[in-house]
Amino acid sequence: MCVALLPAVATLVLTLASVNPSLADIYRWEDESGGVHFTDDLSTIPAKHRGKAREIQKTPPAAGQPSLSTMGAPPPPPAPSFSPRPSNLDTPDPPAIPEDDDAMQAEKLRAKIDAKEKLIRAVDEKQSLATNPYRNRFVSPSDLELYKKYKEELPADRERLKALESRLAPARER
Repeated sequence: MCVALLPAVATLVLTLASVNPSLADIYRWEDESGGVHFTDDLSTIPAKHRGKAREIQKTPPAAGQPSLSTMGAPPPPPAPSFSPRPSNLDTPDPPAIPEDDDAMQAEKLRAKIDAKEKLIRAVDEKQSLATNPYRNRFVSPSDLELYKKYKEELPADRERLKALESRLAPARER
C-alpha cells in the first residue's frame, strides 16, 4: 500500500517545490478624467501619466498575513475640534441639511415601491404552481420575511405617493 502512494506523494512534493510566489509590483495611476487605474506592468501606463504613477505594493505579504498598501498616502486631515460651548455664548445653528423637495421624494418613493413590487412578484412566481410547475419553489426565510413586510408596507407607501403627487399637481399646472 505504501508503494502505491509513493508516486502520488513524490508528485505532490515536486509540485509544491516548484511553486514560486508572485513578485509583481502594482502601480496606481489616474487619467485625465480622474479615473483610477491599477497595473502590474509599468509599460502599459501612458507616457504622460507614468511620472504620476505610484507604486502601491512592492512585495507580496507573508503567507497568512493581510495585504497592506505601501502607497504612502498622506494621513487624513485632523477632525475639527468643537468646543463644548460657543465662544459668543449663543447657541450654534445646526448645519443646514438640504431637504428633498416633493418631486425628489416622490421619485424616491416610486423607486422603493417598484423594488418592493418586484420582490413580491418574484416570490409569487417562484411559489406558483402554475408558473413554476416542475422547478424548485423554495423561497429563503429572509425573502419570505421581506415579502410579508413589503406586502404590509405597500398600501401606506402608495398612499404617501398619492399625497405627494397631489401636492405636485398644482405646481405642474402653473
